[in-house]
Amino acid sequence: MSAIYKFEESYFKRAFDNRWVFDCVVLDRYSVGFVLFDRVGEDNGNRALCLVNFGPGASLVGKKYTGFLFPMLGAAPNLGKTAVMLGRVDGVAVLGDAGDGMRADIPNSDDGPLSTGPKSLGTIDGRLYACGAWRHVCYLDDDQKWVSIRANLTDPPAQRVTDYGFDAIAGFHANDIYAVGGEGDVWRYDGQLWRQCAVPTNMLMESVCCAGDGNVYVGLQSGGLMRGREDSWEVIHEDRMSVPFKDIVWYQDRLWCTSEYGLWTLDAKGRLVDADVLPEVRACAGNLSAADGVMLLGGLGGAAILDGKAWHRLF
Repeated sequence: MSAIYKFEESYFKRAFDNRWVFDCVVLDRYSVGFVLFDRVGEDNGNRALCLVNFGPGASLVGKKYTGFLFPMLGAAPNLGKTAVMLGRVDGVAVLGDAGDGMRADIPNSDDGPLSTGPKSLGTIDGRLYACGAWRHVCYLDDDQKWVSIRANLTDPPAQRVTDYGFDAIAGFHANDIYAVGGEGDVWRYDGQLWRQCAVPTNMLMESVCCAGDGNVYVGLQSGGLMRGREDSWEVIHEDRMSVPFKDIVWYQDRLWCTSEYGLWTLDAKGRLVDADVLPEVRACAGNLSAADGVMLLGGLGGAAILDGKAWHRLF
């Protein structure tokens, strides 16, 4: 392991023994955050929000919480080196430069940013964005307040909640954002207005990545993958996996996809293939985060970080 990513074993034992990674995020090249669950047969509601700083002055800080149903973790660079944890019903907590503790929930009203609770987070142009069912989108501003950018987005028709709404959000910048979800419900935001994109499938949309090659990649049900932009799209992979990709990221000129069942990349011919990594790295599959030249993988089997040259197993 690189000396940079080597950590006092007793510190890791204190935080990570008998826990597994539910979500993770890269804050910068030498700082990462984790949401940890107790390793028990049935979820007991306990969560640990941890921030690990590597390199000179290495440190590990964390705090225990209860609740936070199916929590998600994101980075808010406009607030400094800060990790933000949200529950899918309620609950907001921060850890890092912006403080350590609970924050006010996202407004929960008919005209609020997320009237039905957040489904996913994405960092775009230095701000943390949240999206939810029924086409709601907001971001966390410099005063730690949630600002709606729903603008001209309309409520979906009164059908099943799974037919429409947003399950993932990503952007090239603040004036070029994509939110996806439901059965082919894809929208693009140009900084002022939202416009629905015409896509060639009504498969469930589960994850999204605005990639370095200029394309938007959308993770579909059962491990499928769609590629395109605005109104030009194609399904480039279909599969029969029991779960979709949880995270899709762009790193080192390549697309990476993960779920708790594995880690995949697109090869030079545009085919989805198993990632060529050691078994000890593959065991960490579940969540992906990439920023500042590194990529973090974390899941039931632990966590590992790719520094641009080599993988380093953290725990």
